[in-house]
Amino acid sequence: MRDPETIEEELALFAEAIEAGIDPFPEPKKETPWARYAVAWFMIILMISFASRLLNRAL
Repeated sequence: MRDPETIEEELALFAEAIEAGIDPFPEPKKETPWARYAVAWFMIILMISFASRLLNRAL
């Protein structure tokens, strides 16, 4: 499908979408920080593992 070239074509596409029950301007989804938490915990576990290996070799 090509992009509309005029405002009238774009308004016609919006009208078709509204008639079909599609919201052309949906509200943005709320971001969840789960990925950041997962990466942070993974990094913490890696650092603890590295530190414990160093301590075991040194002692």
